[in-house]
Amino acid sequence: MFDLKRTKNWSKKRKLFVAVSVVVIAGLLALVLYSNFRPEPDPAYQVATIARGSIQSTFETQGTVESGATETFTAVSGVQVLTVNVAVGDRVEAGQQLATFDVSPLQDELAAYKSAYTKAKASYDEAAAAVEKAESGLKDVNAQIPTLEKEVSALEKQIEAAENAGDSLPETGGLNAEAIAALLAEIREQGGLTPEQLEQLEQLLGTADGADAVREALENSVAAKTVELAQKRAQLTALETQKAVYDAQTDDTIAELYRTVMEAKKADYDAFSDLVNSLKAGWVAAADGIVTEVNLKAGEAFVPTQSQSGATDLSSLLSMVSGDADLSEALSGLLSATGSANATRGTGLVIEEYGALYVSFTVGKYDLPKLSVGQSATVTSVEQTYDATVSYVSATANATSGLDISSLASSLTGGSGSSSSNSAPVRVQILEPDEGVVIGFDVDVSIDTEQIQDVLVLPVAAVTTEDGTNYVFVYDPETKTVSRRSVTLGLASNDAYELLDGLSAGEQVVLNPKAALTDGDKIDARSSD
Repeated sequence: MFDLKRTKNWSKKRKLFVAVSVVVIAGLLALVLYSNFRPEPDPAYQVATIARGSIQSTFETQGTVESGATETFTAVSGVQVLTVNVAVGDRVEAGQQLATFDVSPLQDELAAYKSAYTKAKASYDEAAAAVEKAESGLKDVNAQIPTLEKEVSALEKQIEAAENAGDSLPETGGLNAEAIAALLAEIREQGGLTPEQLEQLEQLLGTADGADAVREALENSVAAKTVELAQKRAQLTALETQKAVYDAQTDDTIAELYRTVMEAKKADYDAFSDLVNSLKAGWVAAADGIVTEVNLKAGEAFVPTQSQSGATDLSSLLSMVSGDADLSEALSGLLSATGSANATRGTGLVIEEYGALYVSFTVGKYDLPKLSVGQSATVTSVEQTYDATVSYVSATANATSGLDISSLASSLTGGSGSSSSNSAPVRVQILEPDEGVVIGFDVDVSIDTEQIQDVLVLPVAAVTTEDGTNYVFVYDPETKTVSRRSVTLGLASNDAYELLDGLSAGEQVVLNPKAALTDGDKIDARSSD
């Protein structure tokens, strides 16, 4: 048993030591008890208050930097290169001379192009003249046919009427009837009345008056009208035959084909002539830029690395007339006669202009309606960010095989990611590019799309999504608890949503809620402001 009297005999040093020891032991005991029996603290979360504000929606993607214009200089195979004043990577200024040439080796080719055009034009002129002549003849024939048809119809009616009336020769008194009948039979058989037969008939009649009477009767007889009808019908058949010939000749198919060949040969000649003139004058940079390709060597004849034909391909014309042997043969002959002019050509120099730089990319069908020319944008390269503006939005889609990842974010607002195989090209112009923007490199693009004012704003960090439904945890300052609530979202920006339904201004929501947070949990709320 502890004896307090004995402590009176302790030294001060011993008493101090014992007192300190007791305090330490008590503190340790208290700490152990607190650690074992203290209540768990409420988890700490930041909360934000719902208020009205504005939403600036943005579209974000990646694109490739391109030159505003590419100047390609084309040379003809065989032209002699005199000087080459630039190399790949050189920066050039507008008006700077790039290369010079001797074009004398191209004169024969130029003459061949001109000859091809001249032959094609002559063939077309001949075909066009034939069509014009046939059209004129057809017009005349068409004017004669109706008149002749009326005459034939009238004769047919006269003959029919005469046959029905039983017309006969007039009385001839005591004349030789047998001789007259024999002569008439001969006339009918031969189909007409000759002058000799008429004279013979006059002799048989014996008098001039009788001859006149017989002549009139014969001329108006069925036999005479039948002869006249046959003659008219023959004339009508001839006219209809001529009409068919003219109809065929007025078909301008071959003339149009010849005109197509002529126009193609003229275009080939003009293009080659312009090309020769440009080589003769020497190449000069049209704008500031950088040389990205050189395929010339001073003192050597130019040989294209990738040859291009110097004549228009007209082979498809032959397939158009393959069913007409004559027309196909005629067209083949013309193409053969004018096909000698075909000097190959290729790229000699390429300069990428730096007057304007663009970023090109494609968008899917859900994002295309959000974009329009003139929208503000930013372009971010590795080094810095540049102001930009949307300069082109295609009205049609192209087939692609990619997924537009930027559109997947729309799923949080009830939209759908664009996994379509079609996409539309868009271009953004960089307003003040410098050497930090490199043609061909990928850059990040952000475009300001729709903006709305005075709406309830909900932080993106407060939203969780489950089974396609968006939720937030609402904090009650009085009970210090949270409740889970579904919300309806509208337009989105990088850090906020337009709040359409589910919350009111002044309510507080939990930011970045953990998966363990549930309805009714108490939290240690801390303002995010």
